[in-house]
Amino acid sequence: MKRHILAASVAAILAASSGAALAQITDVEVGLIQADANGDQMLSKSEVMLDAMKGFVASDLDGDGLLEATEVGDLSADPEFTDNDADKGGSLSVEEVVEEKLADFKAIDTDGDGFLSLEELNVAYPAPKE
Repeated sequence: MKRHILAASVAAILAASSGAALAQITDVEVGLIQADANGDQMLSKSEVMLDAMKGFVASDLDGDGLLEATEVGDLSADPEFTDNDADKGGSLSVEEVVEEKLADFKAIDTDGDGFLSLEELNVAYPAPKE
């Protein structure tokens, strides 16, 4: 519910800025809004894991509990996919995804407070240069 309120607030702010240059909402901000279940504008470890598991279930098209490269856009040659495939089986298990997400969380949480702020996420996932 709070996520919808936050998203509606962002949309209202953008709509109200007629005449002024519209702010660009980044992919990182969208991801934060979507995963922020309690609306505090930070991501806890449980919010990150819940979002990852929702993504896993949605991507596991054949329901076998594994993400094959074809289910996630044929990423078999993508270093992110192959590095996370700990058993080198050509697919990602729930355990491999959890391990990767926990490692990512720890690396991104540079202040060690147990939450990911927008600033930390922007450092970890910088916007592409135009």
